[in-house]
Amino acid sequence: MKPTVGFIGLGLMGAPMAMRLVDAGYPLHVFNRTKEKCAPLVHKGAYAASAPAEVAEKSDIVITMVTNDDALRSVSSQIQSIARSGSIHIDCSTVSPVLTTALEKEYSQTGRFFLHSPVLGSIPQATDGTLMLFVGGSDDAYATADPVLTMLGQKIWRFPKVEHASIMKLIMNSFITGMIGTLSQALAFAQNAGVGGETVLDVLNSSALNSAMYQTKGKSILEKNFSPRFFLENLLKDTNLFREAARSYSVDTPVTESMKSVLEKAVSQGLGKEDYSAIIKILQ
Repeated sequence: MKPTVGFIGLGLMGAPMAMRLVDAGYPLHVFNRTKEKCAPLVHKGAYAASAPAEVAEKSDIVITMVTNDDALRSVSSQIQSIARSGSIHIDCSTVSPVLTTALEKEYSQTGRFFLHSPVLGSIPQATDGTLMLFVGGSDDAYATADPVLTMLGQKIWRFPKVEHASIMKLIMNSFITGMIGTLSQALAFAQNAGVGGETVLDVLNSSALNSAMYQTKGKSILEKNFSPRFFLENLLKDTNLFREAARSYSVDTPVTESMKSVLEKAVSQGLGKEDYSAIIKILQ
């Protein structure tokens, strides 16, 4: 018998992840601040809750995919106020290792479990279940949650400490930050110099320098398609989290410092809700 699952946060990534679970036959309770986002899942058989606490009350496993530390802290407080003993909260958000460490301790003190499982991938991977997952926390909780997690991700890396999963996600997102900066300045230079962005991508595609991200984002940049797959303002948030976490381990982050300024300028110019590749607009 499948456990009852709750899902809180039906944004760009959360909605397709939740849809995979309801399509797989999991009893699903969902909550989102914008109620309309629950409708497609309710149509498939999910139950719309009025608050996060209602989701926690009715679920064996609660998954959250929220925006930032403040949102996770708020939702977790409501989950902890009512969640049954032995229940599991799996957070898939990109948040600080300080917070995930604190939450694991709080949950364990009350006979519950907290796993941090941030994901790497975008909307297509969330839709078809090929995300990469970094799962930190209790082995017992992981063993129980594994069937649910494998519905969401193609490959899972396990970490004994929740903060190590959090750190790995921040490290991966630091690559996104650096790569989009390099790609955007290269395409802006090529276009302004008359070399042609298409040729840049073609050369990359034939070289050891290539990556799928360069081709996908390069194509969308040249097409001036900045429909969000990952909000620019969220990349700035993750960049700041990476800086803070690295600083706590006495690691300098000069590349990230440079990109922080670029992202801040882009957000100040109203690009925060566009795809992160929209930083090229301030480089051209």
